Amino acid sequence: MKKYGHKLLVGLMVMGLVALISDTSHAIAAWSRKYGMSCNVCHVAGYKLTRAGQKFLRNGHQIAGQDKEDNLSDYVSLTAKVRAWQTNKNVETLATGAETTEDRNSFELHALSLYSGGPLDKGFSYFTEMYLHENEKKNPLENARKDDGLSEDESDMGDWARSKLAEAYLQYTSPGEDLYYMGRMGRIMPWIIHLHGGGARLEYSRPLPMTETVFSENPYRAFSRQYGASAGVNFQDAFLELGVVNGTGKYENTVEIGTDTHKDIFLSIDYSFDENGSMAGLYYYKGRYPVNWFAPTKYLGDDSFDQLGLLGNYTFNLKGIQGAFIGAYFAGASKFDTAAISGFEQKSQGYYIEAQSHLKDGELSPYLRWDFFDADTSFADNEKRGPVLGVHWKPMEHGRFVLEWSEYKNKNASRSLTTDTITAATTETTNRSATLELQFIF
Repeated sequence: MKKYGHKLLVGLMVMGLVALISDTSHAIAAWSRKYGMSCNVCHVAGYKLTRAGQKFLRNGHQIAGQDKEDNLSDYVSLTAKVRAWQTNKNVETLATGAETTEDRNSFELHALSLYSGGPLDKGFSYFTEMYLHENEKKNPLENARKDDGLSEDESDMGDWARSKLAEAYLQYTSPGEDLYYMGRMGRIMPWIIHLHGGGARLEYSRPLPMTETVFSENPYRAFSRQYGASAGVNFQDAFLELGVVNGTGKYENTVEIGTDTHKDIFLSIDYSFDENGSMAGLYYYKGRYPVNWFAPTKYLGDDSFDQLGLLGNYTFNLKGIQGAFIGAYFAGASKFDTAAISGFEQKSQGYYIEAQSHLKDGELSPYLRWDFFDADTSFADNEKRGPVLGVHWKPMEHGRFVLEWSEYKNKNASRSLTTDTITAATTETTNRSATLELQFIF
């Protein structure tokens, strides 16, 4: 902790000092060029969405009533993320107190990508996010091809979060300001997840409940982009969306080659309270994953699972004091049959809470977050938790800097799939990391 503390303090002081002497405008990218407006019309503190930004996003990345223009610069943005990071992993054997440590650090060009989207004609619009390059975190000592017919190399980023194609869909939106309907098809993510920790976020990292898998053999997690379609209706400040997706996680095209014709569904509803983008919402996901296809000796059938989420944020500007409180709670269950136990059930839960301060009209924004995730609530000593501390700085029109430090702790207790007994935790792992991310978008 001390090892990183003084480095973080020095970094914060330097960035804060430079921010105090700079005076620049907010970012301008493709859509702000198109409509001739500052990015802070749709974003708070450079990235977090206002109510106008929420409506712009769901309306097909367009302002209702505005005509289409055939100007490529109004439809395409180029962005890149450059990172420098350091990690420290400490594993303590609880019975003896013996510890092992592992330190790593690196520079990386994490991603170079294109964003393109906007109105076509007659109510149609499109959106794409494509990675021209993304750090795959592959090396010959840690990643080897497995020719067993079931496994593959590790994915880009090592977590199967997304492929080179992040999102791509065609959308239709009916005319209307307070009441309109929309439908889209392609590679999509629920709007409510995008608005709460998916995209348009202030932080470098996403919260644990968004990124941790609810069951180790099932790649589902709340932050997922999947092939499918959704339909939604907006009435004044309320929005309802229903989606149908392939739902097979890292094997999104399994349904094309097998006999698994099942589709997953998601449902969400949210309500915006003010022009700053304060909102609250409810998210539900119901799915089935063929675990027996990939581990036939352990499972007899599918994993039938569901996930319920409560999400909200309050963005405030009280007499010049600006900031936000953000949080979410997720709970779910997986049910499956093993060779020894019929009707095995595993319940999960997780939450995060975050406080942000938007200084200098959002140009400098420190934040503090607490993450918690429990993959199996039937026993203790397996939860993952810890603080995240960072500062978001926007020193120029077309980019930002994010300096973030985190410390996560978890123990390794587990539950047997054959006897349903709980094993005691033998180790506790502490992961500390510090990351500096530089991003430009134009």
